[in-house]
Amino acid sequence: MNTLEQIQILNSNEQEVDKEYFLKESHYDLLMDLSEAETDDEEEELFGKMKEIPHIALISSIIELWENTVGAIVISQNINEGTVVSMEDKMELEEEACADLSFDFTRFTVIINGEVYRVKIIDQE
Repeated sequence: MNTLEQIQILNSNEQEVDKEYFLKESHYDLLMDLSEAETDDEEEELFGKMKEIPHIALISSIIELWENTVGAIVISQNINEGTVVSMEDKMELEEEACADLSFDFTRFTVIINGEVYRVKIIDQE
């Protein structure tokens, strides 16, 4: 079984999790805005908005770990197949693979210290 298949199984409904965190979609949007912030002032403003979100640092790290792992696997596969991957290609490959494997950016599951952690993005309600 290849690593992408393992990630797909880990991220499936059947996977039992040890710790699960729910993040409102609007809070996920704040994380995405933070990743695109261009100035310290923009970052500080977003940090202020996130201050009251429980476990946001861990949630953010889980999402980043999941996305970086999927991205590295997909890029590695392309390189192993003889494809030259530019930075532009990297972004496109990562976005496509992550969207497919995360149920359109709504579920991120990783293993940390032998425990299964999951972040689910939920509607505002």
